[in-house]
Amino acid sequence: MPPATQGPARIAPAPLKRKIVAILASDVAGYSRLVAADEEGTLRALARARDVFDVHVEAGGGRIFNTAGDSIMCEFDSAVEAVRAAIAIQEHVTALGADTAPDRRLAFRIGLTIGDVVEQEGDLLGDGVNMAARLEGLAPVGGLCLSRSMHEAVANKVDRTFTRLGEKRVKNMPTVVEAWTLPAPPPPPAPAAVAAAGSDGLSADPRHRPGGRVPGRQAAAGSRGPLAAILVLGLAGAGWAGWTYLGRPADRATADRHFVASEPRTQAIPVEPPPAATPPRPAVRTVTRPDAPKVDPAPARPEPARPDPVRPEGPARAEPAPKPAGPASLKEGYEIARGAEARGDRMAAIAAYAALAPLARDQVDPFVRDAALLRQRGGPDAARRALDEVAKASGSRGAALVAAAQGDGTAVIGRLEAFAAAQPDYPPAQYLLGEAYLARPGGPSLTERRLAYDAFDRFVDGADGLAAFFVDPGVAATWLDAARKRRGEIESAFAGSASRPRVGFTRNEVGWTARIALPEPATRVTVRFGEQGAVQTVPVAGAAARSVDVGIPPETGRTTLYVGYLDASGREAGPYPVPFDPESARVASARETLERFPDSWVSFRTDVPDVLSYAQLAANRCGIASVRIGYGDEPPSRRVPLPACDGRGAADAGPSVIPLPAGTEAVQVQIAYADGSESPVRTFRRP
Repeated sequence: MPPATQGPARIAPAPLKRKIVAILASDVAGYSRLVAADEEGTLRALARARDVFDVHVEAGGGRIFNTAGDSIMCEFDSAVEAVRAAIAIQEHVTALGADTAPDRRLAFRIGLTIGDVVEQEGDLLGDGVNMAARLEGLAPVGGLCLSRSMHEAVANKVDRTFTRLGEKRVKNMPTVVEAWTLPAPPPPPAPAAVAAAGSDGLSADPRHRPGGRVPGRQAAAGSRGPLAAILVLGLAGAGWAGWTYLGRPADRATADRHFVASEPRTQAIPVEPPPAATPPRPAVRTVTRPDAPKVDPAPARPEPARPDPVRPEGPARAEPAPKPAGPASLKEGYEIARGAEARGDRMAAIAAYAALAPLARDQVDPFVRDAALLRQRGGPDAARRALDEVAKASGSRGAALVAAAQGDGTAVIGRLEAFAAAQPDYPPAQYLLGEAYLARPGGPSLTERRLAYDAFDRFVDGADGLAAFFVDPGVAATWLDAARKRRGEIESAFAGSASRPRVGFTRNEVGWTARIALPEPATRVTVRFGEQGAVQTVPVAGAAARSVDVGIPPETGRTTLYVGYLDASGREAGPYPVPFDPESARVASARETLERFPDSWVSFRTDVPDVLSYAQLAANRCGIASVRIGYGDEPPSRRVPLPACDGRGAADAGPSVIPLPAGTEAVQVQIAYADGSESPVRTFRRP
């Protein structure tokens, strides 16, 4: 045993956790100048920009791990998602500065790399973080700078052209850095042009809006078919009461998610301007709210009948109002939604993603991005309800799956298990189910880790057909890489730690005691002796236990114990077979005791100096074949007499002393166990 140390006990530091991730480092260009010119305005702009980071980092599956002053540091599992998030952030921040003077606009530089980092209390440290910070300094204002490793990872997956900056030497880095840059997005329009835009930040001219739609007029005649959960913007003059949510009156919280405009009782009618002699007035439209009371119009002055040269006389028929035009293709609609997201128009992006549901029956990635925006808006429960509505209206499996993945961890697992069981041919369900197992509050149990491994394994097995379930091939590749990574992590975890119960057997006066050491806390433990034995429930101390003792009758011969337990997640683990052989158990029990307390094998008696006591050896005699001893420096060759084994292993073995030659100051002892193994030779000296 190592010698005891003096002084206060020292706690060993926790082992460092290393991982390889994509790092995004950002900083505001000219921040000190902006603060000096307008401190409050700059701080408000920085707060808005940080909201932009929150949205796009979460949408890309990343997290912000450090903020200091004007810098923001983020990590991503995927290099592709990191670069996409960076591009979206720069475009969004640029759009936010449209109504700000050019010399007062907030602009970020962003550097990105892939590196090996150390995680410590949620923060990331190491060369990867330092490299990203150095690359940020090389980035153009409003643009990006990528390391070579990052550029190689995204070159064929991101629809942007990067410019090779060449090899650069940066501060505190021992080697040169090869970098690629992406310039800033186009500058925002001048304030005058912004003033001419609509209140939603888009052009007031419908020809310049995505899809060329006129908000309001088309919304008034909106269909309640598969697009029933799409946000329809603007119904001039309709008022708040003119909106319904899937046929029900909407409150403001509901309207902030997916909406549909109800059909008005009177169709919008353009009013002709008055004669030229009167000063011209803007043309107006009359829209009656659905809940407005009907009022009989004032009697109009009769006019002479005018025959219709085209339509025969008869009852007038209302012309059907045009239906809103959806995206021409799934790819086009996805790009429209991504564009709205990049502009920072969150509500338009939510609506655009939801509008893809009739086309994206199996594709899952539009709804993953939609869910991230919905969670930012109203939380996970609101996101689930909104996506449930989209799924019911369109029949989209992608929307239904992502809806099931929103909310509390335990509830999510139940919904995803049911979904995966009902849709065994849908690989995305296996991936999200595996992630849900690992994300359970309190950490996954060993059984959940095994279930997660199986789910990721099934997802990877379907790799050849994944293209059918994603609009963006880059997202499919990211999920596939993550599934392989998770599977490897689970394998490593099981290889490096105990994953099943361990049982030790000890003989006592009334039989055997089996001490069961569990690999994780359990709320219930069960034991069965043999294939046909009855299952026994073992009492557990407290709410959960890591070990329990079970009594075994003395006459029990060779058999198998089956140990099972209920883990903290409420799942049954096991039963695990544990062989029990009384003879082997005697040897194992004796060896464990004697090796744990080697100083107790023999002792010099102070009351009787010429004898040596070996009580501990005698007490464990049923597991020992022989004991040999040597006096002084001679090797152990003399046999020590042991009492016969009585099958009980009782400690009372009668006299257990031998006489010592005169002047003996030390003895050498070696044990031969009943299974043929031998202990090392140990030396015992007179105190």
